[in-house]
Amino acid sequence: MTSLIFIGLFVPLLTAFTLLVLPTWPLREKKNKQKFAILISSGIVIGIITAISLYAIGIMKIYDSEVWSYKITRIKHEEKWSEKETRTRQVPCGTDSKGNTKYRTETYYVTEYYGPYWSTKDEYGTWDRCDQGTYNKWKVVWGNEKKTGVHKGSAAGLLTKAITGGIFECSWKGGFDKMFPTSSIHTYKNKVRESNSIFKFKEPTEELIKMYPRPADKGNTSPVVFGGVSSEEELLLRRINADFGPKYQIHAILMICNGQDRSIVDDIMSAWQGPNKNELVTFVGVTESKVQWCSVQSWMDNTTIHKSIENELTGEVWDVALYADALREFVPEQWKRKEFADFEYIKISIHWGFKILALFIAIAANVGLFFLLEYKMPTDERGVRYSFSRDRI
Repeated sequence: MTSLIFIGLFVPLLTAFTLLVLPTWPLREKKNKQKFAILISSGIVIGIITAISLYAIGIMKIYDSEVWSYKITRIKHEEKWSEKETRTRQVPCGTDSKGNTKYRTETYYVTEYYGPYWSTKDEYGTWDRCDQGTYNKWKVVWGNEKKTGVHKGSAAGLLTKAITGGIFECSWKGGFDKMFPTSSIHTYKNKVRESNSIFKFKEPTEELIKMYPRPADKGNTSPVVFGGVSSEEELLLRRINADFGPKYQIHAILMICNGQDRSIVDDIMSAWQGPNKNELVTFVGVTESKVQWCSVQSWMDNTTIHKSIENELTGEVWDVALYADALREFVPEQWKRKEFADFEYIKISIHWGFKILALFIAIAANVGLFFLLEYKMPTDERGVRYSFSRDRI
């Protein structure tokens, strides 16, 4: 940031010094003082704005995506309804003395139709639209739909019919087996991935990055990123994430490595440059339905939970329920999300290309301003500026 601001200020200040030395704009004349002030002040403003903008673009690389899991607590269905609404328009009403058309504002009424709508409300109080199938599914699961209101219909005239629509809602009354899990993608600051810190993983090849993209970067909110599970098993893990997410700020990820050795862990962690701050990633090496090896990865300082899960799964017959039970047992007591504020001390440098671009913009802006003031905005000896024209009065 400092170097960009220096570039943004250096060019206009160098321009100022050059104009003071050269006889181009003798400052004993009022008109030249005015041009000089406009040129330098505008150049400095443009330089600072350019520096801030390029710096903001340059450090965007430190922001990464992560998955937040939580619960839907209410669903709503709004039937179609109509509303009489007021509109205005401009209509001609004659001409004035010069023959120009005059207009008046006319009020008129229309019938607008809304809905049907289906919506979900999460545990943070946010309503979002959903489809009819989602509403119907969870209406059956929760089994407590009731009418909570109406949109009273109105219409603009005799030719249109007013439609009144009912409002129906269902809510989650508790219970793990009836939990409606959901997830969304959020961003956070991760300086470690873009630094030369000792915490960095080995540099990945382009092939590894393409083979193992970070799930959140691709909008993948599934708790199972590698390997297959049934829809019921995935729902179980989604519910665990939805339950633990708000409580412990965690997103548990399962990687099922069928018939592969431990080297895949290093490959994936290299491609990801480590997990996200809220991720607890569990790799299980399964051969002939048995867990031959297990590796757990996270940013935690105290990695007790890593060993706890590894010991719980290694050597056992593989079952997603076994992994789910391990999460339920160890996360509440042993998980504590890493605070990435601990890495604020890391300095991130932006690409040198941004500095070249800042220099180019500063030079172009100052040259452009000079010619604009010299040839397009001339002033007379009293400092009075003419319009944008080279013609003298």
